[in-house]
This record gives sequence, structure tokens and C-alpha cells, in this order.
Amino acid sequence: MYKLKYLLMSFGVALIGVLCISFTSVKSNAVSNNVYDLSEWQGNFTDNQVKTLKNEVPFVILRVQFGSAYHDKTFAHNVALMKKYGVPYGVYSFSQYTSPSDAVSEAKTLYSRAPEARFYVNDYEQQTVKSGGTNAATKAWVDALRPLVGNRKILFYSYQSFMVSHAADAVSSYDGYWLAAYQTNEPQREHVLWQYTDHFYSPALNQYVDASVLTQKNSSWFIDATNNSNNNKPSKPKSNVTYTKENKTLTVKTAVKYNFYNHVPGNNYFSELHRTHYGRTFHGKNVTVDLKATVNGRTYYRAYENGKLLGWINQNGLGPHISYSKVNMHKKVKLNSNYRFYNHVTQSHFADFKTMGTAREYAGKTVHITGRAIKDGWKTYYYKCYYEGKFIGWIYQRGI
Repeated sequence: MYKLKYLLMSFGVALIGVLCISFTSVKSNAVSNNVYDLSEWQGNFTDNQVKTLKNEVPFVILRVQFGSAYHDKTFAHNVALMKKYGVPYGVYSFSQYTSPSDAVSEAKTLYSRAPEARFYVNDYEQQTVKSGGTNAATKAWVDALRPLVGNRKILFYSYQSFMVSHAADAVSSYDGYWLAAYQTNEPQREHVLWQYTDHFYSPALNQYVDASVLTQKNSSWFIDATNNSNNNKPSKPKSNVTYTKENKTLTVKTAVKYNFYNHVPGNNYFSELHRTHYGRTFHGKNVTVDLKATVNGRTYYRAYENGKLLGWINQNGLGPHISYSKVNMHKKVKLNSNYRFYNHVTQSHFADFKTMGTAREYAGKTVHITGRAIKDGWKTYYYKCYYEGKFIGWIYQRGI
């Protein structure tokens, strides 16, 4: 999906290429707010993979077909495992319809191949309509499926520019818009699901996959509807968390006692919050973060070590990543400087942080600098200083 991830057909059916972009991963023992869309490109899954997947995502979205003529080679196998281990699934068709009548045929074929799916998606991202108009064909698709699926949702998937050009009128006939947009901030365009990456690591499947994030609707909105009109299940509350994509390295602080969790603490969408790792296990370790979450005035980061998900941790449990290097130089401490010498670089992870002296105590004196440190994103350094052979501390470079 997105960026023309499609097959070309000739003399029957032949498969070729997929285009990729990038992003990262999720925990295998805790259901997240990420949703994977999967196709034959991910291969046949194993029992163990699907059992683990059940605890990794609230549901998956499986590709069934490429147009009506080609069906995914792995769908029958993989959907059987989803049913066996109770993983809810929706399905999508990578649409290739050429006219309204062809769209009707594709929609009905999708249903015949996946009659038990929790919801259905028209993945229309490649312009193939030759007659009758794109909006008319896209509306014919949903109109053909609607009588077959009862209360189950029918979604439209595409990226915004394509939707505006080819389905701006028809999209209102669908229950929701699944928006593909690989960007840092959540799109302003109205949507029910946001696909933000095609390079998200799934520990359960041990590979990178397409991923979307639930921010506008909870999972029950997608999967709790039935094929009749008697669906009265209460919905879970909407998530009260705001997510922003990040891409940086931080260091786990030693002096604080924040831990890692399977979900953002305070997220009212998830009822089961549990610790995934003690923070102390990773004190002083560098972690990468790919998402920032804000809830009830607090900020959390989703953190990984060496590509393995640790979980969500309060921002106060992390400090800046600091790069250290050796130098050999001498500088004179400035007069009337208000800076101080510390035993460690400020905001570093060390627990025994303390003041060792003031710059005024050494004003006008020449100190020997043996090391320097710089925080990620900074252009100025901290210097490791000695005076008359004695370590007197780290000081910000503007102090000397």
C-alpha cells in the first residue's frame, strides 16, 4: 500500500516489486495502538508468530486480492491462523477496477473471499478507471458491498492527494477514511486510521511491516460491528493521548526510578497497564525513541535498545545523549563568570551529580582541558578541566 506498492499483470498473473520508506517497531507481549496491514509480501506465518501477534496488536488488516483476478497466495493460510488464535482481522482489496461495473465485481469478489472479516477496505491508490469516472466507480464499490456486510465498517484507503483527485465525492459514502501519510505530525485531514510508516518492526513476525496508529477511533469501532443490526456493544473511550513521531537517541538516567510500560500511563483507552522493564536495568544505556506521547500534561517516549522495544517511559527518566572525546588544550577561566564546575556534564545520566566549585574561584587562571562533551543537537561543548594536576570538574564552554 501507499507509494504504488503493486503487482503488474501479464499472461495471467505475475508478481513484482514493492516500494519502501522507513520507521520502527513494537512489543510482542503487549497489545499496542499500532495496527499492521499485511499481504503475501510477508509470507506464510507460523502458529507461534500468530500467537505472539495476538498480544502485539489489537487487530490486523490482511490483503485479499489485487483486483478481482488475483488473490494473495498466503491469505487462506494466514487467515486460518488468525481465526485459530483469535486475532481479529479486517481485509482490503488493492483495487484495479476500470469502471463502475468492474468496481462492483471487485467488491463482491472481496466479500466472497473473506465473508467473516470484521471490516472491509477499498485500497484505491492507483488510477485504473477508464470509463464511468473515478468517483462513480469508487462509490459503486462501496454500494455493492454494503448490503452484504451488515453493520460492519467499510473504509476507503489512499493518500490525500490521490483521494482529492479521484475520490473526493465518493469517500463520503464510506464509514471512514484510512489516510496514508508518512510524516511526523498527525494529518489534519479527517480520518479514522493513520498509516504513518511502511517500515515498522514487528517482533512477532520478525520483519518490517506497514503500520497505522489508532488515534481517532478505538479498536472496537473497527472490529466490534457485526453482520446484523443488533450490535449494541459499548465502545471503549477514545484515546486521550497525542502522539508525535520522533527520531533521536537519549540516555536512561541513573538517578531516577522511572520504568518502562506496555502502554502510555494515563491512556484511558487501554485498561491493562503493566511494567515491561525496570528502568534501573538500563541505567546509563543509550536508547532510541520513535514516538512521543503527551497525556494529562506528562510526556512519554517509546524507547528501544539495539532495535528491541523496551516500552514507554516518562521523559524525566531519560536524558540527552552526550558524545565524549579526548582533547589536550589549555584555556583561561573568564573573569566574573557565573558558571560552575560539576563532577559530570549537566543533565547526564549519573546519579552522584554535584557542584565542585565556581568559575570565579579560578577566574583568570589557566586550566588544562583533557576532554570535551557535546549533547545531541548542541553546537557548544562542556570541558573537563584540571588545575595544577587536580580534577576540578566539567564546565560549560562559555565559562572559560
